Amino acid sequence: HLFADLLRARLQAEQPGRTQALHRAAAAWYEEHDLADDAVRHALAAGDAAWAARLVERNVETLLGRSEGVTLRRWLSALPAESVRARPRLCLAQAYGAAQGWQLEALEVLLDDAERAFAASGDEPYGDPAGRPVSVLANVPAGIAFLRATLARLRGDAALAAGYNRQALARLGEQDWLMHSQVRWNRAGADWLDGRLGAAERGLAEVLAELRAAGEAVRRIGGEPTEVFRAVEGGAAFFGGFLAMRVCYDLGQVQRARGNLDAALATYRQALDEAEGSSETAHAGLAHVGLAQVLYERDELAAAQDHATRGVTLCRQLAFTPPLAIGLAVVARIRHAQGDTPGAWEAMGEAGQAGLSPQVIALLNPVPSQRVRLLLAKGDVDAAAQWATAAGLSPDDVPDYPREPAYLVLARVLLAQNDPGPALALLERLLDAAASQGRTGSIIEIQALRALALAARGDHAGALGALTEAVTLGCRHGYVRVFADEGAPMRALLAQLPTVRPGQPHAPRGIGPGYLAALLHAC
Repeated sequence: HLFADLLRARLQAEQPGRTQALHRAAAAWYEEHDLADDAVRHALAAGDAAWAARLVERNVETLLGRSEGVTLRRWLSALPAESVRARPRLCLAQAYGAAQGWQLEALEVLLDDAERAFAASGDEPYGDPAGRPVSVLANVPAGIAFLRATLARLRGDAALAAGYNRQALARLGEQDWLMHSQVRWNRAGADWLDGRLGAAERGLAEVLAELRAAGEAVRRIGGEPTEVFRAVEGGAAFFGGFLAMRVCYDLGQVQRARGNLDAALATYRQALDEAEGSSETAHAGLAHVGLAQVLYERDELAAAQDHATRGVTLCRQLAFTPPLAIGLAVVARIRHAQGDTPGAWEAMGEAGQAGLSPQVIALLNPVPSQRVRLLLAKGDVDAAAQWATAAGLSPDDVPDYPREPAYLVLARVLLAQNDPGPALALLERLLDAAASQGRTGSIIEIQALRALALAARGDHAGALGALTEAVTLGCRHGYVRVFADEGAPMRALLAQLPTVRPGQPHAPRGIGPGYLAALLHAC
């Protein structure tokens, strides 16, 4: 590097007029040899922003497919702002980057920019470097509609998301294979928000199977062109890596919501098996985080900690930051369960620095709710109540499913304030909604909290009835921490269940041997 500096200084001193031409020659050589990062750098150094913008546009698909946020941000920030705003596909690429980080405020602005740029420039020729079937930038109107559906979904508006998904589908052509898959994934996500978990699971499983099949086809043809698509690096990353893993992660979350922890475990373990030996190892971080969530619920804390730690380490490499934040929230829960309160707060603080928009609904972002639960655990009820007020939560609300986790925390705040009446009324509304849609995971948690609220109100029989239903369902699916994390009040109630004699109304039928003992131990 010292010799290079010397040569540059001598060039500047003796032949300053050659510098720009040399940078252009270097950019051309790097472009010819598919070394995009160096090509962009030299094109910018040559002062040719238009050439640099074209280079970025032709190579940005690969970065999106790999979730390489650092390089994407560096390229786009190095370009003059007007060069980006004038090119709808660069605006769209920036919007995809914001969507990967769940930066909803920035995403909305960037989509407006993309629409203005497209209206001004029209559908300019695009090289489709990955082949149109595996491109997310070739069809700008469909891409904008897809990302607007994503924005609505992350804000919890399933109806608006469904409308934009229909727009995206209407604008897609037969060749837009990958975009069709993405829109169907988004549509399954809207079903999830609406509480239609069966439809969501089927939709996600279908998209995942299709992506895996396409990824296998990419690997088989080994880079040879076909009539349908070319197996270039960006396409392979989408098929076999990042997108498939994101769909897989969502599938496991829906299976958890249905109460089927075994299915979620199988989903994530299969994903890890498929990722083993892959060059896209960072994507496996999502599966590790998903596994950690399930194992934590089953009180397998050592295994959960191992997967959470590995998941967080891998997810630090991705532009897709939500699993990093969620993984750190799981680390906080594990540390708290192990008695490491300072470590739990450290992990929560880091999770809060991931930059997820506060507009993201509680169903998808557990970080705020988990932070408030830590406040309650240390007895800071006032701070927890202030959060509920600032979030606009009221026990008189009729909460929808996307915001259910926040309202469950509100119920805990009310119980901590010795106000079980409003908590119970709120929980009744949540239970009715969950039961009508068969959301077993929600039913277990709501019934556990109802038991605490009924006990606090003095209804001992009602408390044991609610708890028996929760424990019976929990035993069937292997739930532990949903009870244990409620602490001493829950332990006191659980200790009374074995004393109920068979034949009484609340006898704990269907509860396996040792399960209650395991719950009491975990408490």
